[in-house]
Amino acid sequence: MESKKMKIEVWTDIMCPYCYIGKIHYEKALKQFDHADEIELEWKAFQLNPDLPDNGNGIPVKDYLINQAGYPEEGIKSMYSSLRQLSEEAGVVFNLDNAIAANTRDAHRLIKLAAKKGVDSFVLGKLAKAYFEEAKDYSDRDLLVSIGKEAGLDEVEIINMLNSDEYKYEIKQDIQEAGNLGFDTVPTFLMDRRQAIVGSEPVQLFVDVLNKAYKAWKSRTTEQIKPEVFKGQSCSIDGTCDI
Repeated sequence: MESKKMKIEVWTDIMCPYCYIGKIHYEKALKQFDHADEIELEWKAFQLNPDLPDNGNGIPVKDYLINQAGYPEEGIKSMYSSLRQLSEEAGVVFNLDNAIAANTRDAHRLIKLAAKKGVDSFVLGKLAKAYFEEAKDYSDRDLLVSIGKEAGLDEVEIINMLNSDEYKYEIKQDIQEAGNLGFDTVPTFLMDRRQAIVGSEPVQLFVDVLNKAYKAWKSRTTEQIKPEVFKGQSCSIDGTCDI
């Protein structure tokens, strides 16, 4: 049976600054899209560096970029300058100078739990804001519980989930699925598996691609085609981000 809504799948990671800006651009574009009520959105997990410490033991992003990702000092300054400009245009505070890099697994698990109640977009936004604007360690369980409760989730359910292995397999599946589809960078917005925006492209491009994808969805056959890709600034699976 054909779906009554167009599916948009988004692979994202909390520690990717372009993912936060990309989410903001997508949500602004959606307000300009006449068929927003016909969209089904699913957030997919992606981990840029699954070996980072968790449980509130994150490290300064600058140390991570230099010592683990291998960025030169000048490269970091250039990336920060670009991100600061994008942040101003998106209307968000730039605070990566003080941000913490940590394992995103538990944050993704919280998003998966939130999806059961339809508040995953809210939780993802709060986690991204905590990282990008507030320089908080998003692997800290007290923070995760606090954000979950703010979204209306049950505190005991959150704690039980964090103390279990729940959603770990689903996160691995999401990452594997991205690879199977030929994507290894985030954010990736895949619209009806026909059009894809990779990176934090401008709002108008999101509007244009949404309309293009919707038109194709309304008239499409079951024939599978390789997605048309629009590429902007993003972060790749090796943990490095565009400068």
